Amino acid sequence: MDKEIDIKRIKGGVKVGKVIVCETKVAKKPFCFPLTGQKFYSYEEICYYICQYPGMFQVNFVTDEFIEWLQKEIHAFSLAEKLSYLKRENVQSRAQVLTILEAYPYLSLKEIKAVIERLDLLKLKEVWLQKRYYADALYKAGQIEQAKKIYDHLVYEIPEQEENKQWLAAVWHARGSCLAKDMQYEEAANSFKKACEYAPYEKARKSYWAALYLLNRNDEIKEDIARNNLPIEKYSEFLEEMERKEETLAGYKDVQKLEKAFCLKEKGLEKEYQKKMQNLSAKWKQQYREDTKIR
Repeated sequence: MDKEIDIKRIKGGVKVGKVIVCETKVAKKPFCFPLTGQKFYSYEEICYYICQYPGMFQVNFVTDEFIEWLQKEIHAFSLAEKLSYLKRENVQSRAQVLTILEAYPYLSLKEIKAVIERLDLLKLKEVWLQKRYYADALYKAGQIEQAKKIYDHLVYEIPEQEENKQWLAAVWHARGSCLAKDMQYEEAANSFKKACEYAPYEKARKSYWAALYLLNRNDEIKEDIARNNLPIEKYSEFLEEMERKEETLAGYKDVQKLEKAFCLKEKGLEKEYQKKMQNLSAKWKQQYREDTKIR
């Protein structure tokens, strides 16, 4: 049987390009990777994840909770025992990764060697830089919540040095983008403002103003323009741009609210889900009446 089938699927909250056919036991209760919130249901999914993102498995990823999950949920007793020993002896993560990949005949020797070589190369780079690349990949893939969890850590992990200011600005900006997509505009504004403090490039400043605009705090936009000695014309130009986008923004907000409602339902929060849907339904009905009434 082929290990991978070339069709689309969604499992554990993450979209992947191929189905992973599990040859070992599939867990009823998934293991949640603490750093990203990624959920695993099988040994094969863990191997696939390690192959795709080896930078996330450089340090401290084998926990007591993970070992317990291996035993209770997928009955990988031998693997759990070996990892317990390595953890107890403080053996480096490279050996832990190798132990996992070799536990069952899912990957070929060539594939395992390629993963280990990538891990060895990653040692030459800063761990925080690898995390940043990984978070960016999650964001582009639409995994906003998982990306934000990494950005939350990174803004405090990156050393406060002159050569890192561009990195800090980019990470604060990315964090703000995650928050804005979740309609948390207050926190988003704070993140964008922080990005401007590290590297005041135009994209970060416009994102900051947009968050303030959505919070109806236009006076703060004027104050920021004055504080940074920018021409006052920037304010009118920005308002014109936002007004052009207003109709699109209104529809986008409704899509975001709908997505949040579905997330509540998936988490079993039925009452909260129904409340959000009723509010949206009432708004859409009123909007329909306004659009169709005789003038």
